[in-house]
Amino acid sequence: MKPTKLPTLLGIGAIISWSTSIAFSRSVAEKMGTLDMAFFNLLFSGTFLLVVQWVQYKKEFFTRLTGLPLAYLVRVGTFVVGYLVLFYWAIGEASTRSAVIVVGIINYLWPGFIFLLSVPILKNKARYGILISGVMAAFAGTVLAFLEGHRVSVKELGAAFKGDLMPLGFAFVAAVSWAIYSNMTRKYQVSEDRLAMPVFLLTAGFVVLCLKLVKGESPTLNLHGFQVLELLYLSVFPTGLAYLFWDRAMKKGNKDLVVAFSYLTPLASTLISGYYLHVPIGLGFGLAAVLVIVGAILCRRSLCLRRPGTPFIKGVPGPPQ
Repeated sequence: MKPTKLPTLLGIGAIISWSTSIAFSRSVAEKMGTLDMAFFNLLFSGTFLLVVQWVQYKKEFFTRLTGLPLAYLVRVGTFVVGYLVLFYWAIGEASTRSAVIVVGIINYLWPGFIFLLSVPILKNKARYGILISGVMAAFAGTVLAFLEGHRVSVKELGAAFKGDLMPLGFAFVAAVSWAIYSNMTRKYQVSEDRLAMPVFLLTAGFVVLCLKLVKGESPTLNLHGFQVLELLYLSVFPTGLAYLFWDRAMKKGNKDLVVAFSYLTPLASTLISGYYLHVPIGLGFGLAAVLVIVGAILCRRSLCLRRPGTPFIKGVPGPPQ
C-alpha cells in the first residue's frame, strides 16, 4: 500500500507532541503537585482515549477490547503502568528544572534499551561490539547531562547525585519498563494493542490515586486560567492523541520517514523543555542528547535482522518482524 501524506504528518505531529510532554508535565506539577498532576493527567487522557475509540468502533469497541489476551493485558500492562507512574513521578520530584532536563535525557535511554532487550526477549541476534558501543554512548550522554545539569565541583557531585537519586532512578527504571513493554508487545503480536492504552492509562491513574490515599491526601484540582489549558493539552495531545497518530502513521504513512524523524526526539525534547522551563541549554545538554541518539542508532544497527523493520518507538511498537 502506498503511504499517504496525512498519516505521515500525523506521525511527525505525534513525535513533536511527545517532545513537549516533559516541559508541560513539570510546569503543571509545579503548580498542583506531582501526584495530582499525574493523577488528573492520566485520568483525563485515559477517559479521552476511551471516548475517542468508543466513537470510532461503537458497539464493537468493548468486544474488541475484551478479545485481547488476558496475559497480554496483565504482563504487558504492568510495564506500561510502571513506566507512566515512574515517568511522571521523576519529572515532578526532580529538585530543579535543570535536573528535569537530566531526567528527560535518562528517559530517552528507552530506544537503546528496546534494541538491547530484544536480544533476550525476542531472541534477536546482535553484533555485540556495536551493541556495547551504543550502550556506552547512551550512558555517556546521561553522565554528561548530569554534569551539565548540576554544575558542581567534584567534591559536590556525590551530594548532588544523592539529592536527585530518587527521580534519576525512577527515570532509569521507567526507560527499562518501556523497553520491556515494547518488546513484549511484539512478542504477543496483538494487532489491536492500541485499544488497551486507555485501560493502561486509567490503571496508572488508579495507582497514583492509591499513592495519594496512602499519604492521607485526596486529589485536588486547583488550577486557574492558562494552567487549566496546560493540563488539558498534556492530557489530550502527548498523553492521548499522539498514540493514535503514531499508530495511524505506522499503518498508512511513510514509516521510514517518520521513524527517521523520531530519532531526533531526545534533542527536540531537550530544546523544547529548556525553552519552556527557561533552562539554558548549553553545549553539554546538546551533546548529551546527541550521544543518546547515537547510542540508539548504534544499538539498532547492531541487530542482525532478517529484513529491515520498523524500529520501536514510544507508544506503539512497529509491526512484528
